[in-house]
Amino acid sequence: MKVSVILCFFFAFYANPLLAQEKDSLTIALDEAVVTGTRIERQKNKIAASISTISRETIDRSGEINVLPLLTYQVPGFLLNDRSITGFGIGPGSGGNISIRGISGTPNNRVLVLIDGQPQFMGIFAHPIADAYSASDIERVEVQRGAASVLYGSNAMGGAINLITRKGTDEGWNGSVNVGYGSFRTFMGNAHVSFNQGKFHSMVAINRNSTTGFRNDAEDSFENTTGYLKMGYAISPGLSLSGDMQLADATYFQPGPTVAPLETDKREYLRGRAALSLRNDWGNVSGALLYFHNFGEHTFQTGFSSTDQNQGITFYQNLSVLPNQILTIGIDYKRYGGKAFNETLPPPARVGLGTQFTIHETDLYLQAQQELGEKISFNAGLRRVSNSQYGQKLLPGFGFAYRIKQNFTLKASSSKAFRSPSIVDLFLFPTSNESLRPEELWSHEAGFQTLILDNKLSLEMMAFMAKGSNLIQINPMITPSIGSNSGSFLNKGLESQFRFKTAESLQVIFNYAYVDVDENILFAPKHNLSLQTDLQLSKFSIVPSIQHISGLRNSLTETDKNENYTLINLKSMYSISHKINIYITGKNLLNTSYQLEKGFPMPGINVMTGIHLKF
Repeated sequence: MKVSVILCFFFAFYANPLLAQEKDSLTIALDEAVVTGTRIERQKNKIAASISTISRETIDRSGEINVLPLLTYQVPGFLLNDRSITGFGIGPGSGGNISIRGISGTPNNRVLVLIDGQPQFMGIFAHPIADAYSASDIERVEVQRGAASVLYGSNAMGGAINLITRKGTDEGWNGSVNVGYGSFRTFMGNAHVSFNQGKFHSMVAINRNSTTGFRNDAEDSFENTTGYLKMGYAISPGLSLSGDMQLADATYFQPGPTVAPLETDKREYLRGRAALSLRNDWGNVSGALLYFHNFGEHTFQTGFSSTDQNQGITFYQNLSVLPNQILTIGIDYKRYGGKAFNETLPPPARVGLGTQFTIHETDLYLQAQQELGEKISFNAGLRRVSNSQYGQKLLPGFGFAYRIKQNFTLKASSSKAFRSPSIVDLFLFPTSNESLRPEELWSHEAGFQTLILDNKLSLEMMAFMAKGSNLIQINPMITPSIGSNSGSFLNKGLESQFRFKTAESLQVIFNYAYVDVDENILFAPKHNLSLQTDLQLSKFSIVPSIQHISGLRNSLTETDKNENYTLINLKSMYSISHKINIYITGKNLLNTSYQLEKGFPMPGINVMTGIHLKF
């Protein structure tokens, strides 16, 4: 009841005075172009998959130093295990777990993070490193909700988050600086400089975030520095070459759960990424040749250390041979693995430690997209996986979009997704099992998207069902306990999004997702509701937001109660000039006490103020 009253208050207070804006005000378009869901830029209302988009403008106005937290208010059903004031960390008890449609993992290895369409995950544990995704480096985010393995391969069971990197767009030198300071001695700062001249573009960025932490019972400080460089050259009107690289260097202290806080547990890690891309667009033939290399070095005070690598090559071409048809043919090659050490463990527990493990995977895929007249779009795809550890697997997918009217589209799709066993599943520690098969999932969804009120209000609703099998679990009934493909789940639910935009002075985005899970699954709330309003009044703007979560399992112990909580945040900005903005942000203004993971409390009220300069 409290949440309903708050929602009504925000919408009535901010929306009503502006509902009578003139019809020529800024409106929403359903035909927005996206590249995720296909390997070619396509109108969103012609793609069967459910895709959410986040623009550079939204990233800028969020003030977030990391791109993942702002997805909470932009993507229906998205949940992030945001452990502290800033930073996520790695290893057991860290943050950064992502859940879409109730599908996650511990560590998070069932939602795939991509950078420019290339998979990003740690070579040993197969999960993304959340602290590496700096907002200053990203031009746009596209999130495919639901299975995405036909195009992107392993780990895309719950969905795929495609981070499209930023490059300079204006001629000459341009740049910005953003600095903020707040509660618990928290510092967030970033700067970027870009230079464009003719066919050449370049950009460099640096980010720094740190905090002394908020826990009184344990050390939980965090610091992270990232650097980013991108350069590119247009060889010809239809051919371009670009390369980018990134480093993230972090040090933090793992506090442990409140029932057993850790006095000192220092953890350090260095993550790096480099990529090259050669892209072609010759009308009826377009595509890319992509190369990526990821690496990491991790050192824990407890004695654990590791090095890992993940390299790959992607080549695909989009062919328009027949009228109103696009055929995408692609090949992906990945090589991932690493080596882990821990001399503090007793010898029986050192299974696989000190040995370099490597897995090779080569995938072929085909996707066809066919237009039937002006209203119907069909797509069908197939991926064939060849893995050096477990052999082969076939993944089909198909769907359609039916544009009943110009501003009303029906969508439906079914697709199979999978997750390959990771190095730790197969080879490390006594629970490992070299005979493990891939986890599997069938995803089905149907719904609609439409525009009403003179294109000021967009509505999107999708019903979904995801059935997973062969999940890798530790079977306590077997002695010694080892991993086995014994798990399954059935998630079903509904997700919806309402976007209201009138002129440039008001934007409202409301998300609600309901997920019914038949197992005790972490990070899968039954009800996930969020509301964010962006109100611009002359030089002053205010951005209030609400998030309500209920039915969240934060512990695998069945007797523990579900977590329910409501958060209110508020950000205010003032434009001193078109190049200078000052801001103040308050989070968890209700001082709500809650835990996304049992034993790890979240911070109470915290405030940050700062300045953003452009030049």
